[in-house]
Amino acid sequence: MTGDFKLTQSPHSSIASDKTALADTAGSSATASRKVLVVGATGFLGAKILRNLAHDANAAVVAMSRKGAPSNESADIEWVRGDMMDPASLDRALRGVDVVVSSANSYMKGSLDTDFQGNKNLIEAATRANIGRFVFLSIVSSEAASAVPHFHAKKVAEDLIKASGVPYVFVRAPTFLDQSSDLIAKGAKAGRFLALGDKTTRWSYVLTDDLASYLAKAATFPGREINNQTIDVGWRDGPRSQQEIADLVSEVIKKRLTVRVMPWLVFRLLARPVKLFSELGHDLIQMFLFFKKGVYVSNIAKQEHFFGPAPTSRDAITRWAKGQHLIA
Repeated sequence: MTGDFKLTQSPHSSIASDKTALADTAGSSATASRKVLVVGATGFLGAKILRNLAHDANAAVVAMSRKGAPSNESADIEWVRGDMMDPASLDRALRGVDVVVSSANSYMKGSLDTDFQGNKNLIEAATRANIGRFVFLSIVSSEAASAVPHFHAKKVAEDLIKASGVPYVFVRAPTFLDQSSDLIAKGAKAGRFLALGDKTTRWSYVLTDDLASYLAKAATFPGREINNQTIDVGWRDGPRSQQEIADLVSEVIKKRLTVRVMPWLVFRLLARPVKLFSELGHDLIQMFLFFKKGVYVSNIAKQEHFFGPAPTSRDAITRWAKGQHLIA
């Protein structure tokens, strides 16, 4: 899979005055309800974005799914069918929508189709629909990570969105502290912490509850100041090493953790053979090796300007520990 995509020119993309008017609709009035479509709504993060938007009285929330509404759907959310690999379905899903928020990806399922072609289809559909704002979940320092396929896909999508002329907000996330299957929590319960590579290299983290809040705020942010901004998110006290994370977790849950290290050499040796049978495995190994470079660090200046004070690492880890029932 390569990133050599070119955006198809929309027959409507040259109507700059219309797009400006829609951008105003997306941002000029704090009281006007705007229709916000969440793409990736059934995912771990997408569900959290939906919950944030559902509490915003100024947002009419629409969630896109390939299979329609889930069984536990909220009455406050409208569900539409749509598939990022099916442009016609995207055109239908985007009718009447003012703002798109996308956290969709497919790399964890072993395919990059959604990350490359799916994003391209969505961007082209957003251009045809004259969307007023496209909020796109990207990745910190993705421009420096061309060897990591799903990081590179984010940079390719960023470039396509910029070329489309659709007003955008790129919310760029670092490492998720928590996952749908939380390995840090499982390790903490067993009294251990597995460090990738070494104990000292620092990189940035975010709690997914916070990230979902930032993406929702970007969708409903009043005014046009936020349009065409690239916003890194992270913690106020900066990047943290894995030893520092382990120490903080130990302090918060009042339980000593034994830190075990899987050295960088193991990842370097595994990279080539794993590529032969697992695209996902190779992608993740390349990501870990990218961490080693020490450039996976968020600049949170814009985060604090648009979304308010960033949490500290202790605050985020304390909330994470409560969510994982590690503390009361």
